[in-house]
Amino acid sequence: MTEQESTAAAARAAYEGARALAERDAAHRAHTERLLLACADALDACDRLLAAGPQQDPAACRHSVGLIARQLEAAATGAGLELIGAVGERADPATHHVVAVRPAPPGAGDDEVLEVARRGYRYRGHVLRAARVVVAADAAEDATQAARKGTAQG
Repeated sequence: MTEQESTAAAARAAYEGARALAERDAAHRAHTERLLLACADALDACDRLLAAGPQQDPAACRHSVGLIARQLEAAATGAGLELIGAVGERADPATHHVVAVRPAPPGAGDDEVLEVARRGYRYRGHVLRAARVVVAADAAEDATQAARKGTAQG
């Protein structure tokens, strides 16, 4: 390959790389714009709800807020946001922060999520915020731990 051919090949490779980068940037920009427009729709719904004023009945207001929340959740999950934390799942230290432990009710397993205090979120495999959860603990295990503490203190 001559020096001229080598230079031409390098220029083609640089051009293709720049073109691919521009395409990715355009796709990212379009993705961001779609998400922002969905958020703008939810903000508009909030404005309409607030404009209705205090004369609106509380049940209708609660229903409207629920609709807006589902609209925002759909926009975020459609953009790739994953929700973390659901009652019944097993708590995972990588994605859950245990804020309280309660005795396991009948049928509940050890470390099963009983209540979600605050949902967590993951985006593209990265945990943005761990879910804050209340988990079940085996009552026999709690008694054993309490006995150990009592023995250690006594």
